Amino acid sequence: MANSKPTLHHLENSQSQLTLWLLEEMGIEYNLVLHRRVQNRSPPALHAVHPLGKSPTLVTPSGRAITERSAIALWLIETYDEGAPFRLPKSPSSSSPSSGDSVEDDIVREEQLVSLGGATLGPLLMLKLVIGLVVRQAPFFVRPLVAGVRYGLDRAFLDAELAHVVEYLEGQLAPPDGKGQPRDWFMGTDGPTRADFALMWYVDWAVQCEWVDFRKYPGLKAFHDRCAARPAWKRALEKGGGYNLKFW
Repeated sequence: MANSKPTLHHLENSQSQLTLWLLEEMGIEYNLVLHRRVQNRSPPALHAVHPLGKSPTLVTPSGRAITERSAIALWLIETYDEGAPFRLPKSPSSSSPSSGDSVEDDIVREEQLVSLGGATLGPLLMLKLVIGLVVRQAPFFVRPLVAGVRYGLDRAFLDAELAHVVEYLEGQLAPPDGKGQPRDWFMGTDGPTRADFALMWYVDWAVQCEWVDFRKYPGLKAFHDRCAARPAWKRALEKGGGYNLKFW
């Protein structure tokens, strides 16, 4: 039955790719509804699913419509993560130095990383995008002036702030004791968890738009390459119908 499976409403060239990736990683059955952009915006059909017209939107078997990637990831993992390969870390109260678990690799640290993407890194990338669009769409005779404003803003604020956050994320992949190899995944697990599914969006956005020189951040570059090489990521690309973040 179609309503016994979650349904992902997926918009081309959007962060819904990350939810599609998670679904493929989990290997569960799901319905996929593809939506095409209309003048680079979400189509009316998405507004019929949820008032915000956002993608990804996941409709659960009970008919509940969930938006926001991190909330969708939380619901999927809590509902379908049999065997716990993507399970959220233990709560701080259940972690202790004697248990063998790092007290830092808990649900609070994961939530901090997820929130960092949405509240700190995401707005910086969006500002880079919007300013670039303003330059490209400015009338020809004022475009040099607008481009100069962008250059000044980048030098005075944006580039430094972006580098500061990216450098912090690079440090989050370093071994906790400062010895050994960098982490493959942000929570020090054997595979991706919600933090990785969340942060890959921002890292990939910066990679595609060439806003960050990731040669300076080998840990993050390796993280990006590791995500993009996973079979589930490649299947999601094939099913999603387009994932080009430079389409504007």
